[in-house]
Amino acid sequence: MDKKECSSSQDPDVRKGPWTMEEDLILINYIANHGEGVWNSLAKSAGLKRTGKSCRLRWLNYLRPDVRRGNITPEEQLLIIELHAKWGNRWSKIAKHLPGRTDNEIKNYWRTRIQKLIKQAENSQSQEQSSDIQINDDINNNQLIPSTSQISNIAEPMDTTYQGILEPFPTHQFPTISDQSSCCTNDNNYWSMEDLLSLQLLNGD
Repeated sequence: MDKKECSSSQDPDVRKGPWTMEEDLILINYIANHGEGVWNSLAKSAGLKRTGKSCRLRWLNYLRPDVRRGNITPEEQLLIIELHAKWGNRWSKIAKHLPGRTDNEIKNYWRTRIQKLIKQAENSQSQEQSSDIQINDDINNNQLIPSTSQISNIAEPMDTTYQGILEPFPTHQFPTISDQSSCCTNDNNYWSMEDLLSLQLLNGD
């Protein structure tokens, strides 16, 4: 058998595209009777016009009985993150710790879901750090402390509602400093009756 001919995707007899139900049944029945064996030999022996790689991926990812169906659970996601931190992109090794999950399934989940979440978290953290740096710069540049001119600009204007209604307090009702000095002549600086009379005369009463 020419392995190159059986495994080459350039062979015009090799079929590409989605697998049919008939092909799935042929592959399942052959493996059930003969085991997996060498995939390049299996494709020809089973009568499938597929490459050995295509048969292997179809069996491992979709047809084998222990393939786990459904979405990856939160527990599995945490395990994938933990194992990836330890082993990196060694998907086959990671898959051995998740029964029923294939290496291809785990790889696709990592790239489409987990990496996206990690990037979002990194972007959010980067934005928070940029905001903190900007606030510190503003404080250092005194941009958060208003100047005297800014305070005067935002100060509320004087209420002019009663302007023109309230008259200035009449100053003629009180004695001037010179008047007081002339009135308060006693040693105790008390006002006498004469002082009061003098004030009344000055005020015109």
